[in-house]
Amino acid sequence: MPKQLDYDYIDSNEMLARLCAELATANYCVIDTEFIRESTYYPELALIQIASGERLACIDPLAISELAPLAELLVKDSLLKVFHSSSQDLEILYQKFGQVPTPVFDTQLAAAVLGYNQQISYADLVQQVTGVELEKKHTRANWMRRPLSQEELDYAMDDVRYLMSVYETLNEKLESTRRFNWLEKDLIAMSDPLNYEVRMDQLWKRLKGVQKLKGVKLQIASELAQWREELAQRQNRPRRWIVKDEVIVELARQAPGDIGALSRIRDLSDKTVRRHGDRLLQIIAHAGQVDAAQWPQHDKVKNLNKQQLALGDCLMALCRVIADQNQVALATLATRKDIDNLLLNQKSSRLTQGWRFIMAGEQLLEFIHGQSSISVDREKLRFDPR
Repeated sequence: MPKQLDYDYIDSNEMLARLCAELATANYCVIDTEFIRESTYYPELALIQIASGERLACIDPLAISELAPLAELLVKDSLLKVFHSSSQDLEILYQKFGQVPTPVFDTQLAAAVLGYNQQISYADLVQQVTGVELEKKHTRANWMRRPLSQEELDYAMDDVRYLMSVYETLNEKLESTRRFNWLEKDLIAMSDPLNYEVRMDQLWKRLKGVQKLKGVKLQIASELAQWREELAQRQNRPRRWIVKDEVIVELARQAPGDIGALSRIRDLSDKTVRRHGDRLLQIIAHAGQVDAAQWPQHDKVKNLNKQQLALGDCLMALCRVIADQNQVALATLATRKDIDNLLLNQKSSRLTQGWRFIMAGEQLLEFIHGQSSISVDREKLRFDPR
């Protein structure tokens, strides 16, 4: 006897329109996506799982020609969209619909301020909140294949089936601990389209091995990275299929001036030289003519002096106290890098932003500026206002 399903498979315009009309009256819905990205630049959206209350559905975007009702639903102000570890889902939906879902809630972010492990996985959070242990059988499924098996669809739906319980539990804890406002700025920022746009002038920073380059060689690397990105977007192919990071760095380091020299670059295929050799030489020559004042530069590394190192040790100890008081893992609240950044450049430290500033950053800055001191009471550190 076939298994009784608790969700609908949405594969027509009419079914999607009805589903969206129903969900539009809800207070929140939970969403997850399945996609494939191995052989393309842009992720290929394969499934959208969505649930609210008793309504669970698996949307097949490959079978539906009119997705406008869903696009409207994703930005409906009265409907909260709940995700777990939302960045990839939001990026994919932004690329698909040209708008970022809003308002949103991220259960991984909420869990972080409620004492769960840093960047806790969905499966671990479900297990800790509901006691359910999820299957991991289809993590590498080809979601673009049709038809998908019943097991694969059931597996996909588990990503929203239990997310409702997780959200409601975490939301109650946020309300009872009065920590929801700690997340508000971070949650609003998740819906900013700029987070999902490619900054062409910053691509060089992602290149593996780029730390070896400086001066005009860094300018060459930057222009080559931008060329590769534009080509990858135009052809919808992974960057690495066009030219690998290591090859771009080597091209920048050697700056070949002719096809012969270009052909001797390690790991640059003959096929790539035939197809793009002239363009690569043009880019290298152009980069060499750019004014030195416009060359990219690595961020200057500042080292802490002895006094700052000692102060950093104190701040780290205080963070441990604050983390314990708030039942948050120390690694979730702050790392030594966060402390060092607070001392060297306050704006770049996570401790000056969002919930971390509310929980700890403000107290740490008061201590740094002499507005409070620390003392020991029964072998415990504590802040003392001045």
